[in-house]
Amino acid sequence: MYISLQQLSEKPGVMELAQVTAQVGQPPADWRVIDKIIDGEDTSGVQPETLEKAQQAIARIEEVIADASALIDGYLRQRGYKLPFKQTPRILTTWARAIVRYSLHQHLISEEKNSPIVRDYRDALKLLQLVAEGKFSLGMEDELVPASGFPKFTKRDRVFTAETLKDY
Repeated sequence: MYISLQQLSEKPGVMELAQVTAQVGQPPADWRVIDKIIDGEDTSGVQPETLEKAQQAIARIEEVIADASALIDGYLRQRGYKLPFKQTPRILTTWARAIVRYSLHQHLISEEKNSPIVRDYRDALKLLQLVAEGKFSLGMEDELVPASGFPKFTKRDRVFTAETLKDY
C-alpha cells in the first residue's frame, strides 16, 4: 500500500473521508468515531449502529486504497520495478492520495479547471504514465537506464593510423 488510513486522516482529513463514504441518501458516519478507530482509541462507549457505520466507511476507504495501489503497481510493473518497494518513494504516496481522493468522490461532477481533486488525479495518472515510459524518475536508485533522448556514441578502433598510411 502506498498510503495508509492514518495518512489520509491527516490529509484530506477524517471529516472529508466520512462525508465521501456516505451512502446515497444516508447521513455520513461520525467522523470522530472514524478518527478513534484509525488512531486505535477505545470505542467501547460508542453505540453499535454508529460504530458499524464508521467501520463500513473505513472498509470502503481501505477498498479504494487497495484499488489505487493496484493501479499504481500496474504502471510500475510496466516500467520494470520489482515490487513491493523496501521503502515507498514519497511521490507515490502523493499520487496514491490523489487517486484515492478522486475515487472516493464518486459523485463529483467537475472539470480539471474547477476542481483540484480532478486535477490532482489527472496529474497523478500522467506522471505514472511517464514513469511507465521511462521518462520520469521516482528518485530512486534506478537500475533501469532512463530514456534520455540523447544520441549514444560508441568508440571504434581508428581505421587510418600512421601505420596504415605509411605507404601512401
